[in-house]
Amino acid sequence: MAEIKSTIDLIMERTKDLSASPQEREAWHRQEREKRIRGLVQRLLDNSLTIDGVRDELDKERKSGHVAEAMGHLKNALALHVDPESDNERLFRIVTELVGTPGERLQDTLRSCQAEYFARKTALAERQREGLESQGIAGSAVLPNPEADPQWKALREQMQAACSKRLLEVINS
Repeated sequence: MAEIKSTIDLIMERTKDLSASPQEREAWHRQEREKRIRGLVQRLLDNSLTIDGVRDELDKERKSGHVAEAMGHLKNALALHVDPESDNERLFRIVTELVGTPGERLQDTLRSCQAEYFARKTALAERQREGLESQGIAGSAVLPNPEADPQWKALREQMQAACSKRLLEVINS
């Protein structure tokens, strides 16, 4: 009588001789390091990890010979958390302590991003106001709401990414 095999048995039987190539293993390890560093940054920003804890993790990476890659991931993860609409002082303190980028350079870059950000938001609000006036809706109580505009949401994401990119350039320089 034939033996009935489970799906897992069939899969295991067919894949028993498969293994990852060294390049695939290295790519997997690189992705895992990046995820771990992003997690460390998130925990640091959530106050569930101290800067010393991050330094300890970077020391482990230094001992394993991957500190340059880990620092690149750290810089990228920190730059992605900049927000032109909120207070970034704590983020900048963390960047200064871990990476050594002067806080004033970070502030100057953020001010430039914020100026562009608010100029575009104001221009969109003005276009909305003109659109309402053309429909006969006007008055001192009429306030356009750029936050509700789908165009603004897409533009905000683009500007956020551009600001993060500019900040990363400052951090890397």
